Amino acid sequence: MLTERRRFGRTKVIQPVKVLLADAMHECTVENLNMLGACVTFDATAVAELPSNFDLTFDNCRTLWDCRVIWRNKNVGRVGVSWKMG
Repeated sequence: MLTERRRFGRTKVIQPVKVLLADAMHECTVENLNMLGACVTFDATAVAELPSNFDLTFDNCRTLWDCRVIWRNKNVGRVGVSWKMG
């Protein structure tokens, strides 16, 4: 059995979002989130090329969330991100 290590539980959502990189934009989905971060699913190829820091938008670039990758699973195309504060 896995032990939950998060300080705060996550809320399950299936929300389409966009990841903005210097030279590209990727469509992806936020699976769950809380006030500290989120789990984001991508095409597995995109995850392998994803930098450690990127911007994420829930509202077509009206607001940007500055993200830092804290884990990645290249086999299933998932990354865990934390929101960079300040």
